[in-house]
Amino acid sequence: MESEVRRKQIIDVLTHASGPVTGAELSKRCQVSRQIIVGDVALLRARGVSIISTPRGYQLEHVRHGGIERMIVVCHGPEQMRTELEAIVDNGGRVHNVVVEHEIYGYLEGSLNLRSRRDVDQYIHRMEETHAELLSRISGGIHSHLIEADTEADMDAIEHALDKLGILYNS
Repeated sequence: MESEVRRKQIIDVLTHASGPVTGAELSKRCQVSRQIIVGDVALLRARGVSIISTPRGYQLEHVRHGGIERMIVVCHGPEQMRTELEAIVDNGGRVHNVVVEHEIYGYLEGSLNLRSRRDVDQYIHRMEETHAELLSRISGGIHSHLIEADTEADMDAIEHALDKLGILYNS
């Protein structure tokens, strides 16, 4: 398959997908290696196509839902990650990212896009399967999430739940 045709197919697949599409799925559809897909995605991004990488695959960056957004700072160890994320999604929140501060590189961000317990389960399974380290490891457990909720009441419930768990950072 010609490279430009393949890149158009990647955009088409992501445009019509109902959720993230894995690199393996894209490589299967395009009949190339996953590494070729990684390169194609990098080239598409350089051309201005807003493709984001999530723990569940690639997706086009969509306009936010129009809800309330707030950056929440938390501090906890790896053993509380599931509890933290479930407290957010159970109270109507969407976790867009995780951000940590590094003394040399500044702010480092990872896309999450978690909306449900199913998303949380898949994310944690992927972390365990790959033995990946949490970004918060480099910042002593302190990290931020951009959270989106439909209402201020939902956002307040999220903060209350995190505070009750003792992981909302209030220095």
